Parts: sequence; structure tokens; C-alpha cells
Amino acid sequence: MSALLITDGDCGFCQRTAKKLANIVPTGWINVPSTQLSRTYGLTQDQLAHSVWLIEQPDSDPIHHSGAKAVGKVLRIRGGLWGAIGWLTFIPPMSWVAAGLYRVVANNRKFFSRFV
Repeated sequence: MSALLITDGDCGFCQRTAKKLANIVPTGWINVPSTQLSRTYGLTQDQLAHSVWLIEQPDSDPIHHSGAKAVGKVLRIRGGLWGAIGWLTFIPPMSWVAAGLYRVVANNRKFFSRFV
């Protein structure tokens, strides 16, 4: 496994979104709800509840990405047009826009759960 996506295990919106992301990017990562973690990769419960996390190389020298950058990194794994969209989450000013949009969605997950 090259990357581990950790989502809020108590959030139905988060789990459904991760499943949709799996249809776009079927290989190179795995989604694990935070409630199923046997270890936290150095993350606190507050961090896990606040943002999605992508841990690259979870077995050795892990690299942590959170929020929009975690989603963008998964899209970069896919490559092609999706990968290009993923790169935008790392390049200002689009990275600022992506981070802001991510925070709006994350803070209003219950509202957005109606649409996913």
C-alpha cells in the first residue's frame, strides 16, 4: 500500500465521499475510517475529527497531508486530468481556494450529507 486515507469514521458524508473518490482513483491508496485505526500515525483524535488525512508510506517515514491537500494528493495518484486538478491544491492561489472550500464543506458535513 502506498497511501492511507484516514476519514472520520463517525461521518456518513465522509465515508460516502471516500467511496466516490475510490471510483475515480481505484488504486494506490486505501480509505480507513478513524474509528477502525489500531494506531493513529501520530495524529490526535482532534486532528482526525477535524480533517481528512492522507499518510504516504504509512509503514516507514510517513508523510502527512490533511484537508484539501490530502484529497488533492489522492487525485494526483490517479494522474491525467484528475491529477492536474490534484496539483492545483498545492499551488497558490488555487491552494488557498481549495483549502477554504474544504473547510466550508468539512465544517458543514451534516448539511452536505444530503447531496452525496
